[in-house]
Amino acid sequence: MITFIKKALTISLCFLVVFMTAAPIFAVENTTDYSTHWAKENIQTALDTGMATGYPDGSFKPDRAITRAEFVTMVNNKFKFIDTAEPTFSDVAADVWYAAFIDAAIAEGYITGYTDETVKPDASITRQEAAVIFNILNELTAISDTPDFTDAALIAEWGKDAIIAVSEKNIMIGYPDGSFRPDNQITRAEAILAITNSFNFSEMIVDETVAPVELGLAGNFVILSKTGISTIPNSSITGDIGVSPIVATGITGFSLTADATNVFSTSDQVIGKIYAATFSAPTPSNLTTAISNMETAYTDAAGRAADYTELHAGDISGKTLTPGVYKWGTGIVMNTDVTLEGDADDVWIFQIGEGITQANGVKIILKGGAQAKNIIWQAAQTVSIGTGSHFEGIVLTQTNITLGTGASINGRLLAQTAVTLDQSIVVGP
Repeated sequence: MITFIKKALTISLCFLVVFMTAAPIFAVENTTDYSTHWAKENIQTALDTGMATGYPDGSFKPDRAITRAEFVTMVNNKFKFIDTAEPTFSDVAADVWYAAFIDAAIAEGYITGYTDETVKPDASITRQEAAVIFNILNELTAISDTPDFTDAALIAEWGKDAIIAVSEKNIMIGYPDGSFRPDNQITRAEAILAITNSFNFSEMIVDETVAPVELGLAGNFVILSKTGISTIPNSSITGDIGVSPIVATGITGFSLTADATNVFSTSDQVIGKIYAATFSAPTPSNLTTAISNMETAYTDAAGRAADYTELHAGDISGKTLTPGVYKWGTGIVMNTDVTLEGDADDVWIFQIGEGITQANGVKIILKGGAQAKNIIWQAAQTVSIGTGSHFEGIVLTQTNITLGTGASINGRLLAQTAVTLDQSIVVGP
């Protein structure tokens, strides 16, 4: 049994260290055995930067199973790990080429050894063993509790959380048939790509705090729209609403009553004020600024670096999501309740390439002190909140938002086209 440790994290498994064969290796000259390989660019970069080297015969052998000594050497070269620990393994001679690399891996805490005081440097490493190492190196926490692979049943319990976490971060991915193949030996080409991904991820999260998205004057509104707000009475809205550049006729179903100043109107369905571009100054100017701030906030949210990409292929039904930036090129669906769990200052940003579809009766649930004001849903297309459902957070959409009969939201509805309500409840965060 070998144990991998990162800071306070200790994992015991049957596996271990990693990189090169028992023979020393040299730079590859005139190599042709990877020129048509799917990873040729990654391999060439690894060779050019000194992360990896080839064999004395000038080959690289990209599809060969990587040894444990080879693997740790690549990791250490990429991460620039140079500290060493006192060698303790009976099968690692002091003068062997990989001795210093194994000592550095021990010093960094991502390997120890087997209980028989060996490290088995020439043995291969499986894909789930590699996943555990990357999980330790990047100090990851899995979002889901179920692997999204067709062969999930083959994943050992000790490797499950690590495989989920590295796949969520795109450090390691599955095969075109949807499998992960946890017990397969990881190849030299696969190792180069995964180590590079792991390093890039570690560089990206030097500061793990997600900064809030600033709303500017748009944050003064619980509903803000460019083309209109309509309701089937009676809805209940707590907070101010506004439209611009469309005029007050774009606000329908509210039975507006103009204030004597003509700066705003009121409605029995709104605990707050109603503003439109044709009302008296300073309303038109304020609305123009608020709309501009809304569009800027949309662009800001859409441009944040993603922590999670294409998670669960956009189906977050029943999932618990921790703070971070989530990105999908398609839409997302919620067919069962979704939980957002984090502290009061934590931030969630959801970047959605298409729309949001929340099924009837489905709820977004906040846990651990999470606050709706810190949750941004940036969607390029229609946001549809189903009949009787409950939504949490600030919606920034490039098109429209529709709430089904009796739907509710604790948050804001900020739309670059229309907002449609049907006996809905909207409460500002």
